[in-house]
Amino acid sequence: MLAVAVVIALGAAIAGVFIERGLAVREDTSSGVATSSGAATPATAGTSTAVRSGSPASAPPRSSSALGVSAATRDQTAHWIAAQVAASAIVACDPAMCATLQASGITAGRLLALGTAAADPLGSDVVVATPAVRGQFGGRLAGVYAPAVIASFGSGAGRIDVRAIAPSGAAAYHSVLAADLSARISAGQQLLRNRRIIAPAAARAALLAGGVDPRVLMTLATLAVEQPVRILSFGDPSPGANSAEPLRGMQVAPLASGSPAKSSLRSMLSFLSQQRPPFAPLRASIVHASALSAEYAAPSPLGLLGGH
Repeated sequence: MLAVAVVIALGAAIAGVFIERGLAVREDTSSGVATSSGAATPATAGTSTAVRSGSPASAPPRSSSALGVSAATRDQTAHWIAAQVAASAIVACDPAMCATLQASGITAGRLLALGTAAADPLGSDVVVATPAVRGQFGGRLAGVYAPAVIASFGSGAGRIDVRAIAPSGAAAYHSVLAADLSARISAGQQLLRNRRIIAPAAARAALLAGGVDPRVLMTLATLAVEQPVRILSFGDPSPGANSAEPLRGMQVAPLASGSPAKSSLRSMLSFLSQQRPPFAPLRASIVHASALSAEYAAPSPLGLLGGH
């Protein structure tokens, strides 16, 4: 019942948060798409500090072991991190991967170079588990430092996993994850009992399974306070993620049509553009002049619903 109460209470509280963040809100007149862009704060980003010795861009040429990972896989991983991980997150990586990340636009101050400046990935928010990093930490990588895979690229020995750091250890992480899942299930059930929220079968299944990000759940509760909302879909552009990872994206539409619907969509977009972490989406837009699309940063935060 705590999780349900938190959804209701925080839904109302979020509705009152209209703090200007200087986010860009624009309309593409050629496509009819209005967009806003921001960055959410991951669960572990509050106290992390990057510790580096020099710039990762000055890493030595790739060794034969580094070349075991294709450049395409490294580039794909780096582009995903640049697009999907919060701009405030610290990323732990081997020197070659750090160089690729920096080339993709991630600043050196956000990179924690493993094997040079750091003996372990603690102090980061995510770690890029290349073959070199897996070889460096062995079973401790998943068993101690970073139990959750939030995205994966490539295959076989050259696979690269992006893992969320568990600052208190894997055992504590799994305990908090179990409580968070229970809270998400309760919150999803509460949303489905809300007559102002309409959901198709696939969305209902995700809500009942606890498979939706808490930021999405709480945003939906808040939007429904202002007007009836139809959930079109939930999604998550995270290839190879653990099945336990919740869906971080949503598409919703007002129940109204015509001019009232367009006004409602702009109101919803304006609301999202004014949120602050952890409720600020990575990006939000009006698509096809008929729906609101929003996506939140990886990794999904634990504990927002008061489940532990």
